[in-house]
Amino acid sequence: MNGTVVLGIGNSLWADEGFGPKTVARLRDLGALSDEVEAVDGGTQGLYLLPLVQETRRLLVFDAVDFGREPGQIVVLRDAEIPAFFGQRPLSLHQTGFTDVLAAAQLTEKMPEAVTLVGVQIEDIENWGGDLTPKVAGAMDEAIRLGLAELAAWSEKG
Repeated sequence: MNGTVVLGIGNSLWADEGFGPKTVARLRDLGALSDEVEAVDGGTQGLYLLPLVQETRRLLVFDAVDFGREPGQIVVLRDAEIPAFFGQRPLSLHQTGFTDVLAAAQLTEKMPEAVTLVGVQIEDIENWGGDLTPKVAGAMDEAIRLGLAELAAWSEKG
């Protein structure tokens, strides 16, 4: 079983949809992750991410989401706060919502012991080839701070 995985999901070529992978890349560039933490760009792999989720002890996910809030607003959800069943309106913007991946992991009874989603409210996902909008890009440092705090709390628990 993998220890801790930081997973960025989304399409880097599609405006704010690229928030997750770009955040993971920034964490790598900063050298902010310990050797015990695996950083993964999950792209838009959908259910292909299931084995990774099933084999991970703790999972920190960065993703662009649509909570109907102000663009760039960050929402942190943990464990049962993340809706994880089929039929739920996906929080993720991919064809297969990440909630579907979590639901599949639950059905197989192979869930991580801890899952945290750091989501940023999208502003634009229509601009193919566009970069993150300023509001979403401006939320990245705070999202990273929140994610690193979560990793530190997990590390303290052992």
